[in-house]
Amino acid sequence: MEIDMRRLPLVIAAAGLAAVAGGTAVIAASEPAPALSARDQAKLDAALAGKTAGPPQSCIPLVQIRNTTYVGNRTILYRISSKLVYRNDPPGGCPGLREGSGLITSTPTGMLCSGDIAHVRDFVAGFSTGACALGDFVPYRTPK
Repeated sequence: MEIDMRRLPLVIAAAGLAAVAGGTAVIAASEPAPALSARDQAKLDAALAGKTAGPPQSCIPLVQIRNTTYVGNRTILYRISSKLVYRNDPPGGCPGLREGSGLITSTPTGMLCSGDIAHVRDFVAGFSTGACALGDFVPYRTPK
């Protein structure tokens, strides 16, 4: 892969702007989250089909998470098993979260908790693009 050295300053400037935007994304967490698109709402409905919501929890153990799915930049689904999924809707959404990106959290307790800061990482470009504070975790269980 060749790197055009004339464009390197533009790439560095874009990375710097993304880092600055990432720092301000958490500040905007008090703003209402954008509505899901029809496509994202259908994806969310399919993921939670047949499951019943339970009372919100403030923390979930990291070791139990088997899969994480993002629905738009507003909803995060943590799959524990085929019968249990936790839904998290960060207040204000999670700016920058999209296909090809992921969340990085620092959790020394082994628990993922409401209020934890999740940094959005663009794995294709290789830098952070935003951050958000996690909300409560709502369990969705398949009835017995």
